[in-house]
Amino acid sequence: MHRLTYRITFLLLAAQGGAFADVSYVEEVVNSGIGSKKRGARRTVYEVYIKGARQRVSTDIETSKEMTRVLQNQGATLQGTKILRLDQNRLYDIDRATGTYRQQPLPAAKSAAPASAGRPAASPKAPAGASPDREITVRTRVLPDTMRVAGVLCHRVAAEMKATHYKPGTQTVQRVNRYLYQAWMADGFAGYDDIVAFREMQKDRTSLAPLIRGGLEQLADVVEDPERLETELAKLSGFPMQSELKIFTKVGSKKERQLLRLSRRVLRLSHQSLPDSLFRPSRDLKSLSK
Repeated sequence: MHRLTYRITFLLLAAQGGAFADVSYVEEVVNSGIGSKKRGARRTVYEVYIKGARQRVSTDIETSKEMTRVLQNQGATLQGTKILRLDQNRLYDIDRATGTYRQQPLPAAKSAAPASAGRPAASPKAPAGASPDREITVRTRVLPDTMRVAGVLCHRVAAEMKATHYKPGTQTVQRVNRYLYQAWMADGFAGYDDIVAFREMQKDRTSLAPLIRGGLEQLADVVEDPERLETELAKLSGFPMQSELKIFTKVGSKKERQLLRLSRRVLRLSHQSLPDSLFRPSRDLKSLSK
């Protein structure tokens, strides 16, 4: 269904005073790590709950002691929960390991700058990181295969992003990085409309990045154009019940080799009513907000 249709649906439901249903799911994301030493390898389990304009995402990360230290130095929480309250313009960030939480207001939604009267529209800017010595191509396919994941009938899609690097000022290829994505998508299950409606509502109300991104946030230092890749994958119709992203590289005349594999799978899916208590910090947590 087209994004405009969901935006209209969201407005109609909002006007009816909270006619959204509840949905929850558990997904597992496995990052193989880079190279023979499996640098960055981890397993992450997300528990996602959505109730109207409220979302709760609990995260549990399993990894090596070395990677645990790296993540902690980066400010990551290995056992954390975020509660996004679009109805209150507020985000709660909970560290379950320490029993503490912080709250903060949501950043305003991004708005397009109005065109100045009588002035021609400005030429579009080149993408960040664009280079005359690099060419990025993307292609997608919808395949006839079907499979059930967590009891939901899905269809298969595939996408490939290829970044070709040339020797400066020439057409001599120095390196090719290839990102191969395959997913089993679904849009006919109970709760799909509620997931999409919440996404549209979040885009309308805040510029905060989605709390759940299928593990792509782990690849910011691996994918050379992560925004382009994420944008292209978001264009694929449906909700990914299972997916796999493989990253390959080929230098000069050497054989292509795989750098990393990121797999994701929805383990459980529910459309049952959720208690309001899920969407506020527990009373036994300590607030660190001033």
